Amino acid sequence: MTVLQVLKRRRSIQRFENEGLLLTREMIEEMIGDACLAPSDFNLQPWRFVVVRDRERKEILYDCAYKQEKVRTASAVVIVCGDAFADRRAEAEAAEAVKAGALDEMEAARMVEAIHRSFEGNDVARFAMAVRDPAFAAMALMLLATERGIGTTPIGRFDDKALRRAFSIPDRYFPVLLVALGLPALDAPVPPRGRRMPPSDVVFHEGMGGAEP
Repeated sequence: MTVLQVLKRRRSIQRFENEGLLLTREMIEEMIGDACLAPSDFNLQPWRFVVVRDRERKEILYDCAYKQEKVRTASAVVIVCGDAFADRRAEAEAAEAVKAGALDEMEAARMVEAIHRSFEGNDVARFAMAVRDPAFAAMALMLLATERGIGTTPIGRFDDKALRRAFSIPDRYFPVLLVALGLPALDAPVPPRGRRMPPSDVVFHEGMGGAEP
């Protein structure tokens, strides 16, 4: 299956068969591991994943997500979080790159300097990294699941404070979104794809030229 075929097949599933798939810990960890092939700033990999499969824990998550039924019936829900302080891994990541032969010592030192220059005292850059890079991994996870015949939907509506409290998420991590995985409801038709704006409406060349918002 090509990437384009997977993109065309993916739908945001609104109804799941109640725990209709057995998604083992190993299966989910394998998919997440593959999803982490997604790119990230300086390879800092500022993503963390909380996998929720237990029925009682899903009920808690269901409440955090404003009682969206798909959270309760999904076989698993992954809370995708971003690390706003991933730059603290700069030296360790540079050392790993040297060890792997990807960088020499001088290049590694420049990389560390660039990381600190990019994020120190720059809360906007930290927030962008903590949202952007985990979103790459979340999209990769949804495509990998689709390739394996698993239905998914991203969920961006939840109570941030309640979610942090219920799942012990430290302040340095931003809950970016939830990804629900499971078997699409057998009595529900495949959701139609929402209209996509044509390239002529969304593509600009060499600048936006004062385009209307």
